[in-house]
Amino acid sequence: MSFSAAQTIRQLQQLNREPFSANDLLGRLDLGRDSRRKLVQFLDLLVVSGLLKHMRRGRYLLRKSLVLVTGELKRQSGGHGIVSESDGDREWYIASFRLNGAMDGDQVMVLELPGSRGRRPEGWIVEVAQRSRETLLGVCERSARRDAVVFRSEQDGQEFEVDAGFSADTLAGQVVILRIEHYPSANQSGRGKVIEILGAAGDPDVDIRSTAYRLGIPLHFSAAALNESRTIPAQVLADAVAARCDYRSLDFVTIDGADAKDFDDAVTLSQDDEGHWLLRVAIADVSYYVEQGSALDGDARQRGTSVYFPGQCLPMLPEVLSNGICSLQPGEDRLVVVAEMTFDDLGRRLDFKAMRATIRSRQRLVYEQVQHLFDHGVEGSDIEDGLTTMLQQMHHLSQALRHRRFHRGAIDFDLPEADIQLDNDGRVERVGRRSRLDAHKLIEEFMLSANEAVAEFLLSHRADGMFRIHEAPDLRSLQMFQQFLATLNLGITLDEHGIAPQELHRLLHEVEGTNLEYTVNRVLLRSMKQARYDADNSGHFGLASEAYCHFTSPIRRYPDLLVHRLLVHVLQGEIQWQPDEPFSRLADAATAAERRAMEAERDIVDLRKCQLMEDKIGVQYSGYITTVTAFGFFVELDEFFVEGLVHIRNLGDDYYVFDEEKQCLIGQARRRIFQVGEKVNVEVWQVKPAAREIDFILPDLDLSLRASRRRQGGRRKRWQR
Repeated sequence: MSFSAAQTIRQLQQLNREPFSANDLLGRLDLGRDSRRKLVQFLDLLVVSGLLKHMRRGRYLLRKSLVLVTGELKRQSGGHGIVSESDGDREWYIASFRLNGAMDGDQVMVLELPGSRGRRPEGWIVEVAQRSRETLLGVCERSARRDAVVFRSEQDGQEFEVDAGFSADTLAGQVVILRIEHYPSANQSGRGKVIEILGAAGDPDVDIRSTAYRLGIPLHFSAAALNESRTIPAQVLADAVAARCDYRSLDFVTIDGADAKDFDDAVTLSQDDEGHWLLRVAIADVSYYVEQGSALDGDARQRGTSVYFPGQCLPMLPEVLSNGICSLQPGEDRLVVVAEMTFDDLGRRLDFKAMRATIRSRQRLVYEQVQHLFDHGVEGSDIEDGLTTMLQQMHHLSQALRHRRFHRGAIDFDLPEADIQLDNDGRVERVGRRSRLDAHKLIEEFMLSANEAVAEFLLSHRADGMFRIHEAPDLRSLQMFQQFLATLNLGITLDEHGIAPQELHRLLHEVEGTNLEYTVNRVLLRSMKQARYDADNSGHFGLASEAYCHFTSPIRRYPDLLVHRLLVHVLQGEIQWQPDEPFSRLADAATAAERRAMEAERDIVDLRKCQLMEDKIGVQYSGYITTVTAFGFFVELDEFFVEGLVHIRNLGDDYYVFDEEKQCLIGQARRRIFQVGEKVNVEVWQVKPAAREIDFILPDLDLSLRASRRRQGGRRKRWQR
């Protein structure tokens, strides 16, 4: 039996503070004499840690009870780690020299150390119970030996020796995937073999591939799926047109972003004989081309959603479908599923029908074109004659729908999105705030209406399906949000059941247009539960909707494709149709895929923001405080849509204490207060792209920090020479 630190600790826990020798433990652990040296070294470490007392004649005595826990390690950018208990909510701080070769994500066994002074108890990883990965993503760098490279892990910065397989010239500066051959230990680095080269470090395309690999997002379609996609005709066949409604004479238009290629939806509007509005929302009939159980279906299910990055997209379906036969391109016959809704002038839905149809989009419009029409009329508009009147009528109807939705209590989170502008090489030039136009809101309202109508229609025929649900926030989260609002002289009314959506809508309307708008929106969003997919409908709190689903984007979302299949089967009278997996399992997988995609998109946006600010060290900007925490406060810049941290350790003019109730930092001597919404001037202090972190300082920073920066800059310059 080999030596195990965890087994040794368990034996020590049974000794009940009785003196013992190393030989006593060897017998209890059934270890050979060759393990004695390791055992004695471990016991001496326990002595140094204050857990054992070394007595005369080589005997030991427990000074403290030994606490051994199992948890997951999360390596931090500072080199240390945090271990979260597997079956509880406790956490331990692990200094870098106590990691014992453990890697980010590993299941580890931690010995709690006495005398911890921080907010978390300190621990020592004595054993790795289970490794979290067999491969790593990272960069190869030249080692001290000219003909060799070392691999540095992106996850935690650990170095690995690289086995032969590629030349040093080939690997140096490349982002690679390393298969671990030997895991690191306390006194020995790991070793591995490069199995794939993603490309040069710093290449924007490689940034995206790296993020996708790290989060498990497939980069390539299977050969079987690609083969299937090649068999799909590039044009709509006549027999498909004959079997459905022919709406090619109607004035359908698509309205999307200027860089969009996958056009899921087209809309048209007319009035019936009674003066009611007849809105038709046509959605690409992806289910006609992607059959359940096919290779295309399998790849789409694995992805769950398309992932959109600045300047790039990892599509859910091969481009021959997503940008080709399924995309509702102008002047081309396309197969669709139409949600046909009748509204009165106040936006009340009077009727709903759904059918398979063929359409031919009249014109591909972009949001700015449509907004120009709304703002300036037909003068200077490049929209085709005959469409402008319809678009203005759409504007009128969308405003009625929006007003009605808000009246019932729907919450509209008006959080700006990053508008990242790239040069021809894909490198970031500017990060601004994307405008939300009335043209955007028009399409939003029409898609919301279609999704809601389809969900209600399906529920009228069966109980289960693929619904989009949003549960009400729990009372504790609302109470904390209420306390936060009080610090801003704002308030909401709660009762024992929580809060009515109308009350939150009133609050957001109150802060609209003020410097508190963004912060209140963001903190409220964090107080809410996340929307998710479910086989059973329980309503959508944020939309104040009794039933909701995702129907309008089957090119880029797998749940929408499932809803299309279900809708088509119901229309054909097959009410009890079921997919090849339970809806509940498909819903959980879709939710996980959606959150994975959101994490990937956020990761690249944060990276691009860091890359924008890398050459702006020392530059001062104005901004305002968006969040205050115990470790500092975050500031969003006015000039760029970029946020950075002013760490409390860099507030050298006073000793600051976090007031949790008032959500502010208060200087104990000078009584200076930093709180949400306050305008401040900051200086870019440091940028850490690998950690996706930007640090600011205040311009009146003490001189010691500036001297530190000069010393660091001098070291960098000497190294560069």
